[in-house]
Amino acid sequence: MSATASTVSERWVGSDLYLPWLVVAAGCTGLMWAWPGDETIPYHVAWAAFALLYGLGDWPLRRAVTGLTLFTVATGAVLVARATTGVIAWQETAEIPLMSLLMVLMVWHVQRRQKALAEVTLLARRERDLAQGRERLTRLTSHEMRTPLTIARGYVEMLLAGERDLERRRDLGVVDDELDRLTRVTERLVRAIRLQGDADLDHVDLDLVLRQTVERWAQVAERQWVVEPRAGWCEGSVERMRASLDTLVENALRYTVTGDVIRVTGYRDAATVTIGVADSGAGLSPDQVAAINGTGGATEPPRDALSQTGLGLGLVRGVAAARGGRLVAGTAPEGGALMLLQLPLDTPRGPVLDAVADGNDLGLSGAPGPAAGGDVLLRP
Repeated sequence: MSATASTVSERWVGSDLYLPWLVVAAGCTGLMWAWPGDETIPYHVAWAAFALLYGLGDWPLRRAVTGLTLFTVATGAVLVARATTGVIAWQETAEIPLMSLLMVLMVWHVQRRQKALAEVTLLARRERDLAQGRERLTRLTSHEMRTPLTIARGYVEMLLAGERDLERRRDLGVVDDELDRLTRVTERLVRAIRLQGDADLDHVDLDLVLRQTVERWAQVAERQWVVEPRAGWCEGSVERMRASLDTLVENALRYTVTGDVIRVTGYRDAATVTIGVADSGAGLSPDQVAAINGTGGATEPPRDALSQTGLGLGLVRGVAAARGGRLVAGTAPEGGALMLLQLPLDTPRGPVLDAVADGNDLGLSGAPGPAAGGDVLLRP
């Protein structure tokens, strides 16, 4: 059934509940007249039926007010007649305005709820449209930017292979380097779109994501790849986790060379799950660690910012902040940089938690998890 047909069906069923209530109201009014002294029983039954059926239905406000008015006048006349003849005390007629006021308040609250529900539905539809637009933009960007870059680099490599003039080889080498840089920027732009979209939470196998990340990167970069899959499962976005790990791996690749170690790790404790990347490269200066951790006193930007793109670590930090977590930097046991994405297992929705404690509290001075005996070593 389409969404439109479903909505029409729900409105028809909701409006149709108005007729059963009119029947109940008429029957209860008749019983009030037929049962002198016991008027309050059918009287309250009719009001209870109104509260139930109106809450389930979707009556137009005018119809609800009309029904309330007619029932109040009819039952009020019966109660006043009974009070006039001494069957009930006059104090019991106070229920006429009190019950009417109670139902009016209920109608007001139901109307507010329906308005809020309509606004939430509209926002959800807009968010879905935005997500679809981001997905289309990602596909378009990936195709329209990557394809010509790949072709251009192929031609440059072909020219380099056949060129003997040293000056021309240097010129072609500059072109090849710039195309390589532009390719990296394109990858970051596509990744930025992925990080901003796909906000739906899912049950994510982080260990599988870690293994797949290493398998993909090991095919294109000659490093000693180590994966430590001990993170288990968590609630999150698969695409955001993958994009965040890709960003951290790319950051490590730029500051390592062939033969260096890059370790993709994941582990958990009672409160948090942590995934990250360590390397045996040049490492981070104290100012860079302070800048990434937000501990103050930093005079040097994060090394990711030195790439002049400014997209990488800021986006990963945004992913962490959206989940109530944090991005942490330190020194890896291998001597290079250690970048950790820490997320609470009980994920809050709100601003980022205050970062960061000292390195020992975060496991930055040693192996960030269980012993390395179960590590898996991958080489390209």
